[in-house]
Amino acid sequence: MLKLVRKIDQDTGEVYSEKKQFIEDVLTPEGYRVPAHKAGAKIFNNIPLPRAMTYTEKGRMVDLARHMIQGSNMLGYRSGGSILPYTEQHLINLVELSQRRGKPFIQKMIGLGVMQKVVRKYAEVESAEFYINPAYFFAGKRISFNLYLLFREHLDPILPGWVRREFLRQAKTFEDKAGRGNGWPQD
Repeated sequence: MLKLVRKIDQDTGEVYSEKKQFIEDVLTPEGYRVPAHKAGAKIFNNIPLPRAMTYTEKGRMVDLARHMIQGSNMLGYRSGGSILPYTEQHLINLVELSQRRGKPFIQKMIGLGVMQKVVRKYAEVESAEFYINPAYFFAGKRISFNLYLLFREHLDPILPGWVRREFLRQAKTFEDKAGRGNGWPQD
């Protein structure tokens, strides 16, 4: 398919510029190309989920992975033009567990490094955000610096050395600007 973009003066009809771009057809004999903006998670075949997880727990994590915010891996939803994090109770409801069984499930996933809980404090009010480890499920194109910091111990073994060094350089720069030593081990 050919995408043609023309900039035209509405008064005179004069064409100021024309840009041609070849794009892949949405439906070809190979099948339908899913648009990039559709929600979904990538998985990596060479990185298995922790052995300590049951098959049922793996299925529940697949269900949760469908609720990640693209680019951040945060479990959340869009409402009124904002992105809001799911609460622990939301997560328990999403995986269809009781409160008694849901809390231990979330704690186990955090303990195994499959999820991470971040507590933020705004004007005396604390709120929690839950993130899924991008080594297991990933919603986006790039692992951000913040996501790397959340799951560093799980990502270091699978990321190339030059990527780790660059992230550590960013961490050092950030901490130097904040006036603190970095406290990071050197590669």
